[in-house]
Amino acid sequence: MTDVDRQQAAGAFLTLLDEAARRVGDRWFLLRYSTLSATGPQETYRERVYCYELYHQIRVLSDTELGEAAGAPTYLLSGEIDKAGLHAVTDKGLHKPDLLWHEPGNWQRNAVVVEVKTASGLTSDGLSKDLQTLGAFVDADERGYECGVLLVYGGIAKKELRADVLRVAVGLQTTPDPQTPDKVRLSEHACRRIHLLWHPRAGRGTKDLGTLEP
Repeated sequence: MTDVDRQQAAGAFLTLLDEAARRVGDRWFLLRYSTLSATGPQETYRERVYCYELYHQIRVLSDTELGEAAGAPTYLLSGEIDKAGLHAVTDKGLHKPDLLWHEPGNWQRNAVVVEVKTASGLTSDGLSKDLQTLGAFVDADERGYECGVLLVYGGIAKKELRADVLRVAVGLQTTPDPQTPDKVRLSEHACRRIHLLWHPRAGRGTKDLGTLEP
């Protein structure tokens, strides 16, 4: 296959990710469950259920032309790697992103890092943690990933979602708090490389709400 650099791989992976999200069915988008007090089944969002199915669909698509355009099989998908002891990208391996599109063992092919959140479970602390993870991976000097993705799925107003994420992102760009000297801050460079994607419902593709630049 034609050699694909990480910038090309990153751009093509966003197309692959959109198609994979479109293939996540209702059973994985909203989990049905029962309780002792309810008379019938209930539904709820569960990030792990969604992520595992999204991972599966990306893996399937990796063996198609979409995957080849994104650099597969040289580039491959890794899920929630425990970075403890793996320091090539982030110091001390403190961050554990949901998904990585990269060539393991070759930092020159670090393409995309993805964090997934449910729209119903968005909190300032949760967003801050995920944005710090994305920022650490895209801002790691020459070893940094080409781009980051914050993928939010579920029902929410589009303008409200972007406003909530940008508010947290702006807070992470402020002067460091002396009480939290180790807290990762978002640079302008990171904000330009982190994309906010919204997956509103099962059977639909993602909507690109732009980068984290105000």
